[in-house]
Order: sequence, then C-alpha cells, then structure tokens
Amino acid sequence: MITLGVIGALLTILVFTRQKAFQRNPTTIYLLAGGIMTAIHLPTIYLQSILVDGFGLGVFNTNEIACREHNYLLYVTTVPTISFPCFAAFDQYASTRREASFRNRWRSLRLVRLLIVSSVVFWALVYIPILFISHSVNNICVMESGVIANINDYFLTPLVYTISPLTFIVVFTWKTVENLRSTFITKQCSKFTKQIRRMLTPQLIVLAISGIPFGLQSVYFNLTNDIPKDNQRQAIEHLFVQINRLFYHCNFVCPFYIYFYMSSEVRKVVKQLMRKFFKFNSMTTLRAMDGNTRTF
Repeated sequence: MITLGVIGALLTILVFTRQKAFQRNPTTIYLLAGGIMTAIHLPTIYLQSILVDGFGLGVFNTNEIACREHNYLLYVTTVPTISFPCFAAFDQYASTRREASFRNRWRSLRLVRLLIVSSVVFWALVYIPILFISHSVNNICVMESGVIANINDYFLTPLVYTISPLTFIVVFTWKTVENLRSTFITKQCSKFTKQIRRMLTPQLIVLAISGIPFGLQSVYFNLTNDIPKDNQRQAIEHLFVQINRLFYHCNFVCPFYIYFYMSSEVRKVVKQLMRKFFKFNSMTTLRAMDGNTRTF
C-alpha cells in the first residue's frame, strides 16, 4: 500500500503540474495539495508503523523523540489530506453558482493557495499539544491520559474525521447537484469540468463512508477501556480495527488511480510522461552502447 500510494501521489503531482488546464483549476489544485501531503504522510507514518507492527523494530516505541514526532505527524499530515477533497467539494459548489461575483471570489487561485497553506499551518498549531502528551512507556508509544487526550479523542477526532468531512461532502454535493439542474450552468460546463467532477465524486464517497467508523473508533475504545474483555472480544475488535484501517487507507492510496480511471485528460498526460520516459531511456541506452563500441 505504501508503494502504490507513493507512486500514485507522485504521479498526481506530475500530472497536475504538467498541464496548464490542471494548474488553473481550483479543484485540481486542492487535489494536488492532497497528493503532496500524501507523499509526505505515507513514508513518514506508514513506514514507521510497518517497522514496529510488522518487524518488531522499536523506532517510535523505544525512542521518546521518535514517539512524539510520529504521533504529531500522524495528525498533522492526515487531517489536511482529508480536508482538501472537502475544499474541492466546496469549489465544485462555487463553480456552479449562478452569481459570477461569488464564483470569482471563492475560486480565486490566490485564495485557494492561501486556504491550502493556512489549513496546514492551522492544524500544525492545533496539534502541538500532542508533542507534550506523547511518551514511550514500557517500550510502547502512548498519549498520556488527561484533558488534552480527552479533547482529542472525544471532540477533535470525531469532528475532523467524521462530522466535518461528512457535512462538507453531503451539503456541498447536494447544493452542486441543485445548481447543475439550472439550464444556464449545465450549458457552461465543459468536458474538462465534467471530468474533474467525475474524478472527485468517488473520492468523496470513499472519504464519507470510511470516515464514520474511523473517527468514532477512538471514542468506543475509550468508553470501553475499563470493561474486562475476553480473548474472543479482543480478537473481534482487533479484526474490525484492521478492516477499518485498510478501508480508510484507500483515501491515501487510491486517489490517483481513481483520477486515472475517470479522466481521459489524466490518462493522456500519463501516456505523454511514459513516452518521454521510455524515449529518454532508449536514447541513454543507445548512447551508452555507442560509447562502448567506440571504446572497444
């Protein structure tokens, strides 16, 4: 999943920065920002988790600094990544508004970039307390119980993983559909605009569905923390947690492949990149062979 996710994130960055049409579209700029955050999130968070859970290597469990860094980056890279598709949903709503002044105000590229940077900075500041409550205890990286941990588990996590994304997606998708019923707006939609909408829709559906159990699981475990659990219940809970995590990981691994499947423009750019890559490799090989022949 790390390999597919990182490749997809890098291809998202390459595709959306190669074509001017993507560079000028606010929705794809939000998706590009999500690709950049994913490229940071996957190796820094998933790789450490694999080393600990899969190979029993301490890393953030045995090192205090690594523990704090892991927990902090876990939130700081996750929340903006899932926020940007929500911003893109709002942009789709703004793009279908009849009032030109509203569209121009909220779809300004300067404002879009400002919102992206502000979002990253905002969540980086909000989650600073995580650095102070994260500790390595008995070779396990944990967050100490207290007010900050309770605020995070009972308020912030359900809000940013479940309530806010679901609200954004449902409200603005519904409003966008309402706006699209307008004959004026329908006529204004280009083929490129429709492709972007098709790219975004499956991503929003996955985010909305996966966010509900993922955002509420911490509440469940905190509420049942003092309840005695036999081995069977612990095994069942662990199974559902793993299934839930795998489904939620689709938000980081699958976006590019959704874009590739849903958009002919994305496929066209990828084909151009592949042709340039293989052409460059062929020319390099021929030059190397020619140089070896002359040397011989």
